[in-house]
Amino acid sequence: MYSIQIKNKAVQFRKQGRSIYEVARILNLNPTTVSHWCKSIQLTKELRNKIDKHGKLKARAAMLIYTEKLREQRLYRVRVNKKEGAKIVGNLSSRDFLMIGLGLYWGEGYKYENSELGFTNSNLDVIKFYIKWLSLFKVSKDNLIFRLTINNVFRVQEKIVKEFWIKNLKIKKEQFSVTTFTKTNLKKADVSNLISYHGILRIKVRQGGGIRDKVIGALEHINSCI
Repeated sequence: MYSIQIKNKAVQFRKQGRSIYEVARILNLNPTTVSHWCKSIQLTKELRNKIDKHGKLKARAAMLIYTEKLREQRLYRVRVNKKEGAKIVGNLSSRDFLMIGLGLYWGEGYKYENSELGFTNSNLDVIKFYIKWLSLFKVSKDNLIFRLTINNVFRVQEKIVKEFWIKNLKIKKEQFSVTTFTKTNLKKADVSNLISYHGILRIKVRQGGGIRDKVIGALEHINSCI
């Protein structure tokens, strides 16, 4: 049995434009009890709109909290999975390093086009790894020739794109041959995001034919073991 003071307070809150559930939460009551006490109260249109607006704001806030919780859970799973992935790999041996590079060259390197040791990619981390991998064959960075392929849409950005590679790879602009421009259709998102566009970079080793033969021989041996 509730006191008359509690009931009056519930009615007062309701007349102020608070929802049934909000009144019940404030006074620690059952919403059904509050609804019964306040069923005769006629709310004005303004108060009904106030309650409706407040309810939507609370629902939106609750949704934001729920979404943020899901995001945190997803980020936690990503961190755990990344740690597991790093644990699976462990420390890289020189052979591991060699095999990873061969896999990269198998996918992105020159194999049948000519006798050059060439590699093409657009990912900075992949290219950094490839250049370091070349050191296994005693290839120095100064012995590399670079060529950019840029979509014609970004022709005016050629200098900026080239400076990106020069800065991040710590190479010289004199190592670049003439840029190639293509007319491949790009998505609107690609065209609008100049910051993330760095073109495609080809890396060729000067007089690298002998090394290429060794790499191709290694890949052919791997293929024969499949």
